[in-house]
Amino acid sequence: MMILSINEKITNWLLSTWKPTFFQLGLTRILFCLGFYIFGLPQFIEISNYDLVFFDPPVGVSTLIGPITSSDFWWNFDLILRITFVSLLVGFRTKESSIVFGLLLLFGFTYIYSYGKINHNIFPVIFPIIMAFTNWGGALSVDALKNRKTKVEPRGWPLTFLSFLLGWGYFTAGLPKLIGGWLDLSYSTTAGFILRRFYSSAESLYLNEFFVKINNLFIYKLLDYNTLLFELGFIFTIFWSVVFLRAIGVAAMFHLGVLLTVNIPFSLHVLVFLPYIIYFYFNNNPQLSEKFESFFRRNKKIFIAIASILAIIIIADYNPIPFKLPQHSILFLVCVPSVFMLLPKSVNLFFIRMIRRIIPEK
Repeated sequence: MMILSINEKITNWLLSTWKPTFFQLGLTRILFCLGFYIFGLPQFIEISNYDLVFFDPPVGVSTLIGPITSSDFWWNFDLILRITFVSLLVGFRTKESSIVFGLLLLFGFTYIYSYGKINHNIFPVIFPIIMAFTNWGGALSVDALKNRKTKVEPRGWPLTFLSFLLGWGYFTAGLPKLIGGWLDLSYSTTAGFILRRFYSSAESLYLNEFFVKINNLFIYKLLDYNTLLFELGFIFTIFWSVVFLRAIGVAAMFHLGVLLTVNIPFSLHVLVFLPYIIYFYFNNNPQLSEKFESFFRRNKKIFIAIASILAIIIIADYNPIPFKLPQHSILFLVCVPSVFMLLPKSVNLFFIRMIRRIIPEK
């Protein structure tokens, strides 16, 4: 009986924690793709220029296949990646394109990592694969325009699964810090990171130089302990949606703080917060969702034209320099609305009233 009860609770947590709408998921898909495009789609053709002496793959696909040095292969690979990305952006065969896009990224980054160049970008890579099972092509997509009478429903369990992965990821990042001496009062590891980035980087960005000049162990230890508290405690918030949404707001501020103080950007990573940020704003205020949906419907032709132009630009791999945004701008754009997830309800209601004034009802 106990096993059945535990199984029922886990099932209920998995299926009932999140109840997103098609519009929320569709908006997540578009903003994720736009953020990815601003950051820059990876160019895997550079792999053909890597020296084979550095090829030391971990156990996986690159071990079985071996090195691929053909520039023609990687050029075509990049082209297929861009076509798949466009398909995901406009929502054409959304589920299939989401999975294929994620698998292509996994394949490409596996080869990059095989040469020793490792980045912490696994979450935005697997994100479209997980979100494929939410049916996030049910709104604001070509699929939605073609299949108006389908009985497909939005699913929330992938968001629950993603929350667990995020919690586990932060926990496994915090545990080595705990074991490795971050609690030691005689020194600060955060201070070490701040100093190393200041003296090793080409230029000091944002608040890095300011924190170097502080030179106060007490403040540095506060940063150490807050980092541990956040990374180790995040996983315990995944069982309550209200608490988890607050934790997402804290996570966004945490990564913004890491950028400002240590000059380490996790720009792509914060894109995986989007479904929860959008859920926070629209699920708490259905009228706001209706207004945005009405706004998109009224301007459907304009958005289709913009999407078509953007699709051509992406597939042609043309990125006009005058319109190129800094990669760090993604982090700021995601973190600004995340601030309101930490503020009192009265402040959020004021913000919602302001939105209502900006977007007319008709």
